Amino acid sequence: MSQSVGKKDQSDAQDSTPPKKSKLPIGLIVSFLLCFLISVSASAALTYFLTSSSNNEEMMAETQTKVENQLNAMRQSIEQQNTQLSAISAENETLKTYLRHSSANALKNILIDQEENIQAYLAVMRQAIGDLSDMLPNSSDWETTYQYQMDLALKASMERTTLLNLLKTGEPQKNNSSLPPKSPTKSN
Repeated sequence: MSQSVGKKDQSDAQDSTPPKKSKLPIGLIVSFLLCFLISVSASAALTYFLTSSSNNEEMMAETQTKVENQLNAMRQSIEQQNTQLSAISAENETLKTYLRHSSANALKNILIDQEENIQAYLAVMRQAIGDLSDMLPNSSDWETTYQYQMDLALKASMERTTLLNLLKTGEPQKNNSSLPPKSPTKSN
């Protein structure tokens, strides 16, 4: 027993000495503090990111609304312009009709008819001069001169007809040529 009492005394002696505080290493405390700061920072960053993304969604929704409003405005503008174009096209057709029936067109047609009549008259006169020269003796000189003058007049009339046909008065182009055929000349 004495031994057990001795051990007990030693234990009491050790217990009576002030107990040693176990010191935590500074590295461990710094590690926990650093871990805490990283955790708080990550949480704050995630919260900021989520709230800012909702702001981006709102901004995108506003932008999309603006774009849709502009698109609708452009569609309305295009519809108005198409309406104006169709009205202008209808008015254009009406103006073309007026132009076809205008006095300028009528005058052009009258002048063309007159030139065609002149050409027909010159062709008849040419034939008559040929017949007259056959009846009269020694008439070849004046017939040649007269035929030459008739050819010049006929050529000038044909040129005037061509120019009148080229004149643009709004009338649709005609492909037929209404020139009288040339009469054959007699040679002596």
